[in-house]
Amino acid sequence: MKLIRLAAAASFFACSSFSLASAETELKLWNLTSSSDAVNKHWEEVIATFEEAHPGIKINYETFPSDAYKTGLQVALASDAGPDIFFNWSGEDAAVLARNGLTADLTEIGAKPGMWGEKIAPGMFDAFTVGGKVHGVPTHLITKYMFYNTSFFADNNLSVPTTLGELKTSCKAIRDINPRMSPISLGNAEKWKGVHYISTLNQKIVGEEQVAKDYALDGNASELFSDPGYVEALQTLVDLSQAGCFNKAPNATTADASRSLFAAGQAAMIYCGNWCPGTFDSEGLEGGYDLARFPAAENGKGNQDYNFALLEGYQISARTKNMDAASTFVNFLVSGETQAKRARDFGRLPVNASHMGEEDGTPIFRKIAKDAGSYAGLVLILDVGLEKSVSEHYLSIIQEVLNETKTPEQAMGEIRARAQKAKEQQG
Repeated sequence: MKLIRLAAAASFFACSSFSLASAETELKLWNLTSSSDAVNKHWEEVIATFEEAHPGIKINYETFPSDAYKTGLQVALASDAGPDIFFNWSGEDAAVLARNGLTADLTEIGAKPGMWGEKIAPGMFDAFTVGGKVHGVPTHLITKYMFYNTSFFADNNLSVPTTLGELKTSCKAIRDINPRMSPISLGNAEKWKGVHYISTLNQKIVGEEQVAKDYALDGNASELFSDPGYVEALQTLVDLSQAGCFNKAPNATTADASRSLFAAGQAAMIYCGNWCPGTFDSEGLEGGYDLARFPAAENGKGNQDYNFALLEGYQISARTKNMDAASTFVNFLVSGETQAKRARDFGRLPVNASHMGEEDGTPIFRKIAKDAGSYAGLVLILDVGLEKSVSEHYLSIIQEVLNETKTPEQAMGEIRARAQKAKEQQG
């Protein structure tokens, strides 16, 4: 756990009189740990600006690694140790907390004059709506692309792969040119990088309609995840590995390390999010990379113009004793000024672009923002769209399939069994 507070603010509060301290409202804000200096600096500045504008409210900012966050958040929210406000992914991660009564219904608050309902397009709240009630406020969109080293590709007359077949051919070509160069940097130690590959491959190969049905555990239990495309998606990951596409030991490589590998010019490509360019730039690759959509599956049943993307945002605990202050802070996060600062500081796509200019952000940010408007749809992300007991097993079996300790057929047999059990428990 890491606590970030401005030294000046800490000093101010330490010297404050008892009467002032007792009058303050303290809010506990939870977020994910970030290794990015730009992200951490951003939060320090945002909190300082908010506290300056709201002298009666103090924000205690705490961050956690992703795995610990996912496993500990629900337990904490059921006790008095939990946060008032917390980051969450949209989809099942947010919905399960709402269904369990752990998050506040924000529907009426958001509809008040000056609140987030006036700042964000109504459709964006769907991602945090459960049973017709809004249980979270989106603050930004994340998306992913295949980034590539422009100098390496140009110097070796390589074309950016547009299909999975071309991607495998590119891997061999890159290995032939430089055996020490990893064609694709992959860091799946925390498991979520692998699940992003499989989420994308499932949509492209199985098709978005069937994927949505299976992730919702909708239909006959015996038919869940029975489409052979799920096995093909896992086999595609194995094929890429056997074609020499990835760096050594991807399951032992962290996501941070994989980004550094690409930034250091030791990998030609990386499938990475719109949060990654900040690392590339700060570690020496600024201006030396470009991006492309994930390659299409030649015979896939999905719409190949879908792209990986997800709304993220903040929820408020149902147990908070400071709803007014908590909602004031969340409303501050989606103000035009804060949204523009977030986009400029670390490249998140804003849900409120009222203060964004055409020249705001880096060239890569502007390219992503422009392309995002042309997505045919959003890839449903496996670990935020699928029932938790099934998705957690999916994360583990992706590592096993990548290690070739389990075949794709064996893995999907386990997933089908888990999905059927989960559906039976739902009744």
